[in-house]
Amino acid sequence: MRFLLIIFFIVGCQNSNKNISIDSLIDDVKSIHAPDKRVSLFDINYSINNNSIIINGETNKLEAKKDLLLKLDSAGLFYSDNIDVIPKDKLYGIINNSVGNLRGKPSHSSELVSQTLFGTRVNVLKKKGEWYLIQTPDEYISWIDHGGISILSESDFNNYYKNAFIFSSIQGFAYTSTKKESIVSDLVVGSILNVIDRKNNFYKIEYPDKRIGWVEDKDVSTIFNSKNKTELDIINNSKKFVGVPYLWGGTSSKGFDCSGFTKTIYLMNGLVIPRDASQQINEGLLVDENRNWNNLNKGDLMFFGYYKDGKRKIDHVAIWVGNGQFIQASKNVRINSVYSDDPLYDKYHMEKYIQSRRIIGYQTDRIKKL
Repeated sequence: MRFLLIIFFIVGCQNSNKNISIDSLIDDVKSIHAPDKRVSLFDINYSINNNSIIINGETNKLEAKKDLLLKLDSAGLFYSDNIDVIPKDKLYGIINNSVGNLRGKPSHSSELVSQTLFGTRVNVLKKKGEWYLIQTPDEYISWIDHGGISILSESDFNNYYKNAFIFSSIQGFAYTSTKKESIVSDLVVGSILNVIDRKNNFYKIEYPDKRIGWVEDKDVSTIFNSKNKTELDIINNSKKFVGVPYLWGGTSSKGFDCSGFTKTIYLMNGLVIPRDASQQINEGLLVDENRNWNNLNKGDLMFFGYYKDGKRKIDHVAIWVGNGQFIQASKNVRINSVYSDDPLYDKYHMEKYIQSRRIIGYQTDRIKKL
């Protein structure tokens, strides 16, 4: 059996009766500045060497480090600061494949936790071997292998979006020429294209790694602008994916998990929303908790889950279609009903329904424009 060893220090003659738990100080700071490890890094520990306290670890939150050191100082503890704030050196990264597979650890055998799409600019936190720890626009922190990302100069990074378009077909290709003789790469909806020329019915694009490709103009649109989009656009776009298989960690038309699907649909509507269902439920406007379906508008997010030990656990999300129906990534992308007498009724999820929330028109802190 393993036991957690908590070390207490008696500090100062004037405070000889005060016991200080370094573990508690670290936990307090983490709960304030980095409560969600998916979007904040705060990996801090300590060691004892010749009765000297050494605070080790790393964080991407400078304020978290400052707060911890302040608490240690206030407690009268003498220590050595060995905390790294990352990134140490600024690196500029853009996703270089149609889909960038993001892992929980720097290994191909590690769990696929999410995906990000071609042309997405990411914050590079650090490099380990042939892997990069990155933070995507939805703030998700994960690892990507070197083949999926290009490290650019600051000017190339900033100029990538200067004449940017978006790939708007569900799937397609970039070709070596307008004759479509051979393929440079595949592309998926939501890929951000750096357009450098146009010829006949093709756009000439430059990849982050400087490859050149030609994309048919029928597959290309201007960057989505949420001001010009409506709830109906959300529904129309979502229906294009019916039948796409379920993929844990998937956020592309090659495969979705439930929140990867809702995230991508809102991306097509010009909005970046949090990655996971348990994060998405914290955004927007609460519109229903009592199965009053008349309160819902097309495009609202429906959340499902359960309660354990008095705590709410959200494990699924779907999009309200209207007329008692919703669309979800479960087994595959499919349309189901909230009504038990409907052949499309989804008994499993409806028994777990929690609430619905509206994103369009109610953009809270973690919702960003593309």
